[in-house]
Amino acid sequence: MPGKVPELGGPVRQNHGMGLDIDFALDVGKEEKHRVAFHWGQVFGRVRITVDDVQVVEKNQALSLRSPRTKKFAFSVGQAEVHDVVIEKTRRRILGGARKQQCRVVVDGEVVAQY
Repeated sequence: MPGKVPELGGPVRQNHGMGLDIDFALDVGKEEKHRVAFHWGQVFGRVRITVDDVQVVEKNQALSLRSPRTKKFAFSVGQAEVHDVVIEKTRRRILGGARKQQCRVVVDGEVVAQY
């Protein structure tokens, strides 16, 4: 289980397994703030996304030759101030499962962070 997730703008923690895990967190919303945290474990392909410490996505996505290069996880946060959040994780074409992967966070159609 990963430790504390770094604040937005801090270093992305990539030190589990083969050194390629991705952990980050960011705040979404202006008046109604929500904390979105993302974890991807490189060894078993485990994806976990939480909003305000409540799990909204958990999947084990082992790499296969038929896996798409980009996997998207879409969900909404908020009640009075609703925001659509999409987290896109993209692997490289050659040996993608054994190399550093990239994440992009899109909130309401606008890219707000890249890791």
